[in-house]
Amino acid sequence: MDGVCHWWGQSKIDEFETCLVSFNMSNEVFVTTPIPSDVDNLFDIRAVWRHLVVLNGSIGLISNYLNIPTFYISILGELGVEDSWIKLFTIGPLPGIQYPIGAGKNGNIFFRKEDGEVVWFDLLTNKFEEIGIKVQHGSGNIVIYK
Repeated sequence: MDGVCHWWGQSKIDEFETCLVSFNMSNEVFVTTPIPSDVDNLFDIRAVWRHLVVLNGSIGLISNYLNIPTFYISILGELGVEDSWIKLFTIGPLPGIQYPIGAGKNGNIFFRKEDGEVVWFDLLTNKFEEIGIKVQHGSGNIVIYK
């Protein structure tokens, strides 16, 4: 996003502490950003799924506890600043939903259902729409290419 690549990494100090790692392609500088502490306080840290997405032009974090279909959505305000994560939504429980697979251009979040069907969730209307596509377990990811 904007010439910066982002992925999940782990702290050198604590192997269970996850952080966002960002690499700026133009100046070749790495920045690490701790995830919001309230996410880890919600769950046993080893049982949290964290999904990195681009949400309405911001770095987004979707967190959920394994096998519990309630999702916590935050966006990052400033790289390198833990306190700049902004919690936007808590959605769910969403029965039959396994995990998010990406976010669309207009902020819709795509999820994989238990039967492999892909649905998108509109954050404004809080409604699902099936899109007629199935993915296999562990596969499928939606990214925006620009």
